[in-house]
Amino acid sequence: MKNDFFSNRLRVNVAVFSTHVNNAQLSTLILPDAITVTKNTGALNSRGAELELAATPVKGLQIEYNLGYTNAKYQTLKVSSNGDMINLDGNRQIFTPDVTSMLALQYSHLVSARHQIKLVARGEWFYLGRSYFDLANTIEQSSYNLLNTRVGVSCKKLDLFFWARNIANTKHIEYAYDFGGVHLGNPATYGVTVRTSF
Repeated sequence: MKNDFFSNRLRVNVAVFSTHVNNAQLSTLILPDAITVTKNTGALNSRGAELELAATPVKGLQIEYNLGYTNAKYQTLKVSSNGDMINLDGNRQIFTPDVTSMLALQYSHLVSARHQIKLVARGEWFYLGRSYFDLANTIEQSSYNLLNTRVGVSCKKLDLFFWARNIANTKHIEYAYDFGGVHLGNPATYGVTVRTSF
């Protein structure tokens, strides 16, 4: 199937998937001993679609867009708690956002072809949909956005870039566990990267 259009200025890829997992592995923390036990339990159905677009509308400008949708639920899931068996059939898979999206715009301007010097500016927007961090789906995070940027100069043997991540200082959870452990994502962060080759 042809996925390049307009003299390779536009690339489009689309994929759909459907996965069924029997005896899905789950890690459980046993307290107060802090022992992690991995068990084969439950059946998981995961279905979704992915879209990838890449375009070069004018010389030097690159546009990338990726979109993913995932509907991942346990068809059957029984877990033990305090000696009782709990039915969690239909709950969503943990650490799996329902939607992921990324838009990136990058512009490069050639200053000197002889010395291979170019100026580069890039902006990125990330969107992550609702996700859950425990099997009971009681620890959840709503959708959020992240903005990143990078500006600098690149040449044959040296790159110098100033960058910023999570510009809007969005508070979000990187990961969490049902026993109370939570790791927050990094706040607004700024830096400089210098890379050289010999």
